Order: sequence, then C-alpha cells, then structure tokens
Amino acid sequence: MTTELLSDHLSKQLQTPTISAQYRSLAREAEDRNLSYEEFLLALLEAESESREENQRQRRLKQAAFPVQKTLDSYDFSLMPSLIYPFCRQDPNNRHF
Repeated sequence: MTTELLSDHLSKQLQTPTISAQYRSLAREAEDRNLSYEEFLLALLEAESESREENQRQRRLKQAAFPVQKTLDSYDFSLMPSLIYPFCRQDPNNRHF
C-alpha cells in the first residue's frame, strides 16, 4: 500500500475526516515553512478539532429547529436603547462581565 492509501484508510478507521482531507496540503506547508513534526501534528489536530466543533455547532442548530436564524448583526438596537451596541460587538473571547 502506498502512504496516501494507508493514511486515508487509517483516517477513515479512526474517524478523522479532516486529517484525511488536509494532511497533504498541511504537509506541503510544513515543509515550506520548515515546521517540526510536532508543529505539523499540532496543525493537523487543531484542524480536526475545529472541524468537529463547527460540525457539532451546526448539528445543534439543526436539532434546535429554530424557525428563524437570528444574529446580533440583524438585531435592531433601536428597539432597546438601554443596550450598549459597541459592548455587544466586542470580541467574544474578551469577556469582562
């Protein structure tokens, strides 16, 4: 078996579809940027993790069966002037409340 076939087989067996889809491009990028094996592996695992989180988010939204998808971008802040619009637009990772 070639390396690519074996990698594809193992990715399917381990149920890591993002690794299967991205390892070739990430391997080329790692080679171009002279990344270590650990950095390459970390990039692969991060891509798989992010993909799984996004898939879980999408699955939960679908299961919730909301009648209309709403976002802060579509909210009319004039309906509730006491809300501070810039505060709502802050980086979600920078929580100070």
